Amino acid sequence: MINAIDVTNLNYSYPDGTKALDGIDIKIEEGEKTVIVGPNGAGKTTLFLHLNGTLKSQGKNVSIFGRNISEMAIEERIREIGIIFQDPDDQLFMPTVYDDIAFGPLNMGLENKEVDEKVKKALSIVGLEGFEDKVPHHLSYGQKKKVAMASVLSMEPKILVIDEPTANLDPRSRKELIKLINKLNKNQGITIIMATHDVNALPQLSDRVYVLNHKIIAQGSPREIFSDSTVLKENNLEAPDVFKLFKVLGFFGYDYDTLPLSIDEAIEELTKTIETNNGHIHLHIHEHTHQNIRDFINNNDHHH
Repeated sequence: MINAIDVTNLNYSYPDGTKALDGIDIKIEEGEKTVIVGPNGAGKTTLFLHLNGTLKSQGKNVSIFGRNISEMAIEERIREIGIIFQDPDDQLFMPTVYDDIAFGPLNMGLENKEVDEKVKKALSIVGLEGFEDKVPHHLSYGQKKKVAMASVLSMEPKILVIDEPTANLDPRSRKELIKLINKLNKNQGITIIMATHDVNALPQLSDRVYVLNHKIIAQGSPREIFSDSTVLKENNLEAPDVFKLFKVLGFFGYDYDTLPLSIDEAIEELTKTIETNNGHIHLHIHEHTHQNIRDFINNNDHHH
C-alpha cells in the first residue's frame, strides 16, 4: 500500500547553521490522523513547510502518495496537500470571505461556475453558509479559523496539514473545530497531520503520535506516548488532565483497567467500576499515598 506521506532521512539547517531537522523518518498511511508533538522550536513548522514543498530539501526526502514532491508541479502539490497555518490572519488577505476561498480554485484555472461550486461546498463543510460577502478581519477568531480551513478545502486536497488547530480558541469553537477535523477525516477520507500543544484534545485527534525534538524521539499510540514519563519529561510535554487525574486516583486505591485519555473514556471506566462494585467506588489512603502523589507531581511539573 502506498503511504500518503513518506519522509526519509530529512535534514535541514537554518541559514545560521542551526540544525532544525535531523534525519527525520515519518510514514503516514492514507486516511490516518497523525499528531506531531514537541517543545517550542522543535522543528514542527519547518517539517510542515517541507511537506508542501515551500522549503526544499537537498535530497529526494519527501514523497506524497509515492511521488517525490520535488518532481510535482505546484498545481499538483496544492491538489494533494493543503496547509492551514496556526494564525488565520497569515492566510486570509482578500476583501471578502468569498474571495479568500475562491483564490485557490481561480489560480488553478477553473471556470467561474466551478469556482462558485467549490466555494459554496467549502463553506458548507465548515458550517459558514451565507458568509460569502463578509469581511474576514471582522470575523471572530474561531470563524477566521474556519474560513482559513475553507480556503484550503476549496482545492479539495487529499491531505491536510494543520498547525495548532485549537490554539487561542474559546471552548465552544475548540469543540467545533475538533469535530470538524474528525468529520473531514471520517466522511471525506482526508489524511490529517497536525502539530498541537493541546494534549487534552490530542487523544480525539490522533491515531498515531510522533514526538519531534529536531529528530524523532518516539512514536506510538497516544496511550503509549503519554505512558512514557521519561519521553514526556525530557521533551517538556504533558499528559492529558484526565490521564493524570486517574493516575492520582490510583494512588488512592482506585483500580483501573486502563488509564483514560479523554472524558469519554473516563465516563466509560467509572461506569464499568461502579457496575462491578455494586454502585460504589472505594478509595483509601495508605502509608505511601502522599509520597507517591508528591513524586508524581514533581515528575509532572517539568514545564513550569
